[in-house]
Amino acid sequence: MSLPIDGIHDELLAAASPGCRILLKAPTGSGKSTNVPSFLTPRGNDGPLTVVIEPRRMAARLLASWVAKQRGSELGHDTGFSIRFDSRYSPATRILYMTDGIFSRWLQDDPQLRNVGTVIFDEFHERRLAVDVALSRCLALQESSRPDLRVVVMSATLETAGLADFMGPRTISLETSGRTFPVKTHYRPAQAPVIQRSGLPPREVPIWERIADVVKEAIGSPDCGHILIFLPGTYEIRKTCELLENAAFTRAWQIFPLYSGLTPHAQEQAIAPSSQQKIIVSTNVAETSLTIDGVRTVIDSGLARIASFDPRRGIDTLHIHKISRASAEQRAGRAGRTAPGVCFRLWSESSHAHRPAFDAPEVHRIDLAETLLLLKAVGIDQLETFRWLDAPHTASAERAMALLQQLDAIDTQQKLTPHGLAMAALPVPPRFARLLLAGLEQGCVSESCFIAAAVQGEPIFTGRGNVSRKDFHHPGSGTDFAAEYHALQSAKNLRFDPKACGSAGISARAARELEQGFDRLLALARKRAWPIEAIDFPTHAAAIGHAMLTAFSDQLGMRLSSSTMACRVIGGRKGKLDEESIAKHAAAFIATEMTEIEGREVTVHLRRATAIEIPWLEELFPHDIHRSDGVAYDETRRRVVARKETRFRDLTLESFESDQGVNLSLAAEMLAERVLAGELLLKNWDVAVDQWTARLNLLASLMPELGLPSWNHEDRVAAIAQICHGSLAYKDLKDAPVWPVLRDWLNWQQHQWLDNYTPEWCDLAYGRRAKISYPAEGDPFIAVRVQHLIGTWTTPTICSGRQPLLVHICAPNQRPWQMTKDLASFWASGYKQMKKDLAGRYPKHDWPDDPKTFTPPPPKPRNWIFRQRNIPHLNETFLFHLRQQSKVHKNKKLRWPQALLG
Repeated sequence: MSLPIDGIHDELLAAASPGCRILLKAPTGSGKSTNVPSFLTPRGNDGPLTVVIEPRRMAARLLASWVAKQRGSELGHDTGFSIRFDSRYSPATRILYMTDGIFSRWLQDDPQLRNVGTVIFDEFHERRLAVDVALSRCLALQESSRPDLRVVVMSATLETAGLADFMGPRTISLETSGRTFPVKTHYRPAQAPVIQRSGLPPREVPIWERIADVVKEAIGSPDCGHILIFLPGTYEIRKTCELLENAAFTRAWQIFPLYSGLTPHAQEQAIAPSSQQKIIVSTNVAETSLTIDGVRTVIDSGLARIASFDPRRGIDTLHIHKISRASAEQRAGRAGRTAPGVCFRLWSESSHAHRPAFDAPEVHRIDLAETLLLLKAVGIDQLETFRWLDAPHTASAERAMALLQQLDAIDTQQKLTPHGLAMAALPVPPRFARLLLAGLEQGCVSESCFIAAAVQGEPIFTGRGNVSRKDFHHPGSGTDFAAEYHALQSAKNLRFDPKACGSAGISARAARELEQGFDRLLALARKRAWPIEAIDFPTHAAAIGHAMLTAFSDQLGMRLSSSTMACRVIGGRKGKLDEESIAKHAAAFIATEMTEIEGREVTVHLRRATAIEIPWLEELFPHDIHRSDGVAYDETRRRVVARKETRFRDLTLESFESDQGVNLSLAAEMLAERVLAGELLLKNWDVAVDQWTARLNLLASLMPELGLPSWNHEDRVAAIAQICHGSLAYKDLKDAPVWPVLRDWLNWQQHQWLDNYTPEWCDLAYGRRAKISYPAEGDPFIAVRVQHLIGTWTTPTICSGRQPLLVHICAPNQRPWQMTKDLASFWASGYKQMKKDLAGRYPKHDWPDDPKTFTPPPPKPRNWIFRQRNIPHLNETFLFHLRQQSKVHKNKKLRWPQALLG
């Protein structure tokens, strides 16, 4: 059968010279995945290998099977495949389909790609991280030791301009159109939740029920062809298939699920041509690569499980997300391959416009630890200079490097360690590679393999049924995974029957997947000749605890007390251990599942825990144990106490507090912190102090030639620390004197400059004075009634005339009527308007027609009146101001007691 890709056969062969770089854009269904590898690989047992990299295991296997039939050979001879835990190829194989993960391992084992002549990256638009890295390495290999290597990048929807720039000027871009027919799109958004009986919350209509309604609508139209349904996961697929199989309107239809976990035979049945109408209920594996003949109706849930980093378990996992507009177009296009079709979308047309244009590349949404480890294993140490198509976010790269260092994969210089080399050779993520190696070192390989499989899989317990998780606990095991292992054995005894397992509170599907993952890891261990014994959690409890601590040291928790589930968690977080955990009696534990719950403050729900002992921390991580003799603040007594503390990284393991032997300097710093935070109040730090600091700052800025120190936040911190020095409790501190510290801040000459250039009082005409206010921000000012300003015809200044004062000209009621720095202008014009406005309201005050010819009455004489004979009890602020008055007035007739003036 002729396919659209055949139209560029000659052009493709002409471009495919040794060392070529080809960028091919062709829509799904054009035949690129099946025909391009055959175009570039002549039949026969001689010649280099063509490797085709597919993003999905099912696509790699099914495409290999199809191409083998096209080329007239059995699968595994001329054409083969290699996916995780399954391979079919031989020395005679010329075309080999494989997943990106397998190709990454090939590059690790053979960086020169010996015997490989062509590398084809299929469905590149999915932007898998492993594919991005592999393409960069292949381009670098072309430019160094393999100039003959051919690199072909194929994509259906990717914007190729940026990719062509990345691949370089040698790149040849080709494009072909697909054979498509028009597809009409209908939007079927969710309706409002169904109202149930009074007192019950509204019921959301499940996605499978909405799918069934749309299927019924589609079947009612003529020529609907086969129906392809896109759902995010196997659970939704199973529920949808059950509902459709029991529906009356689908009795004449064949119904097939399609996802990667099915057997190869079941997958082939789903996509095989059929004269009977059928419904295929699929994940996004049918979005690209695979073309199913006869599909004319697509029903799209708009959802997919997309790989992203899961902070709950600290690993990459599949989360349900809304698909991009590009993916939606891909899915809709499946209905128009052989005839006009129709696509039903289970969302609104308006919300479609708000979806992202393309899916974000994996480099921006998954954990980078495995990729960075593999790059280091092949000698790429300068990760910043690596040829990234999209550079990773700095925070993600730093998090990955920190994890690798905690796992002892790299040292403090970011160089690979022996453990790191061994981890890079294992085809599992770094954390689980470290767990398997620790299991080998501790003699618990089987248990480590089981735990690694369990953490990476879905929880086996459903939380429903007649049996509790507690019923599976085994005394002395020290880990919740022992209960999961016994639950797996129960599920096996029940032959993974969904109903029987459900009654026991076990997910049959999760149990079966756990068994498969466990068996694969055991096979990996046997391949390396590791000693494997029967699982015995109680006997190996200490060994398991050591292995778990080695791999999950960043998920350590400590119980606050034996009477509560509240915990401290590494990273400065608070948490709560699951009440059914077998580790609830342990002082410390490792939690492999950590779910953040937001309330008044973020807390962490800790599950799937393993008990550990505190001495193990120093045994395994001696450099992360820190002991200190410091201080702590007792909130209840408002007192600083001595604290001896032992910490693992930022988690306190042990602390002891005492009132004896408190470091006075540290105590002063701690009290000062609380004074600065406003928790404690210094009674003698008053407005006069703030005015003094404002004067100092003003003078330092206006007259820098004096060399006066400025006053900033650090100075305030230092001054308050000096005031606090010697105090251990607030009761000792609250009445502490302030002015002795401030007086020592300046020398005698600097005090003189401060008093002379930034005085506290401003002299006015006729013996009057005005208090100068120094705000923290803005100009210094005086506030004076207009009658007291008579005779002061120009604006007063300070700082040797460099700073005019802002004059608040007040009415008789002391409220400002005008603010100005130009008194001359006020007297020339403003005074008349003020008199006009206010003289009638305040007739008892003087309002002369010509202020310059008016002589006001003399001010009342001032003197200090001592109302208290017990002079030593006068506060420090008053004494300071008294000294200042003696200097300002220079009045020999006034008596200044020597006891006060010092």
